[in-house]
Amino acid sequence: MTPEEKRALNQDEQDLSLTARQPRLAELSDNDLSDLIRRLRDRRDRARDIANRQRREARGKAAPRGDVPAQRNDGTKTKHDYLSAALRRATAESKKRKGGAPRAATQAQLARKAADLKAAAAEADSMKEDGGPLHPRDPDADKGKKNLEDTARIKYPSGAFEHAGEKPARERSGHRG
Repeated sequence: MTPEEKRALNQDEQDLSLTARQPRLAELSDNDLSDLIRRLRDRRDRARDIANRQRREARGKAAPRGDVPAQRNDGTKTKHDYLSAALRRATAESKKRKGGAPRAATQAQLARKAADLKAAAAEADSMKEDGGPLHPRDPDADKGKKNLEDTARIKYPSGAFEHAGEKPARERSGHRG
């Protein structure tokens, strides 16, 4: 526990914060852990509410709670931050016990999975989809389009197909024929 944390928290809150650290946290029973979470949440919420009130008093938005209005809320805000951190640690331990926090895969596990997927893809025929053959290597596949030279349309110098645009093209060019 840092000196700043000792200064910000009272003795009871220091005990709660220390209990919310390993190895003490791991030694708690489930009931004790849920009780610790409840107590930390209550303390954190109280510190948050006091910090908000002090901030409003310092800005002149709220009437002072005591004889003198609060000047700053730094200490109470620091207390809120330390209690929030302790609550996060305790909540994470609770989720871990319940199995709510799935473990992230290690880099080695991810690499093995990628290698397995790559090997499985290499074994499968790249031209098979759902077990059926596809075009390029399929002997029963249609050959596709016929030879394009056989079906080409005849173009004339005018740009028209066949004789359709021959006369208008000659008229535009000025040649009489």
